[in-house]
Amino acid sequence: MTRRGIRPAAVVLAIFAAGCGSPPNSDPFPPRPFALDVAQVAPCSAVSAGQRNVLDLRTGRPGTSHGGTSRGCTWSGNDGLGYNLQTFEQHAASAIAGGQTSVITVAGFGAVESTPPAPGTGLPFCQVVLDVADDASLRAQLQVNPSRPDAGRLTTEDVCTQLHDVAATMLANLRAQQDQ
Repeated sequence: MTRRGIRPAAVVLAIFAAGCGSPPNSDPFPPRPFALDVAQVAPCSAVSAGQRNVLDLRTGRPGTSHGGTSRGCTWSGNDGLGYNLQTFEQHAASAIAGGQTSVITVAGFGAVESTPPAPGTGLPFCQVVLDVADDASLRAQLQVNPSRPDAGRLTTEDVCTQLHDVAATMLANLRAQQDQ
């Protein structure tokens, strides 16, 4: 084969090989067990009255943030723990930052976890941004209040484990609400 014949053959081979390969996966999360429409769910319905009793939480307070684009709910606890759940109209992967976050799985959903100390107190704090739809996410947070008798003995791991469990319950409740 002449040099002129090799070059076109190499180009055709390169194009064919590129077409046969799969593109790199830019989504760091596993497939979702189900999708949630964050525009339709009511964040305060993520924890039922019975679950609030078990978790010793007060009735959730609805609110908005981020210029009104994020709807949320905050549950203050009688035992010194406070939960928050917010909707975001952006993919959960946007929460990935440097070495300050970890990609984990919560109830089958990919999530970005971060554990900065709570502002003002330095007590354990955990948040997960859950991948619930292509262009939407939920952020669940758990913070320890200084009034909690064992606040200084709780670890970030303790707080994150509890948040993962409650976030799984929230996801199940929101799915049930969405399916009605």
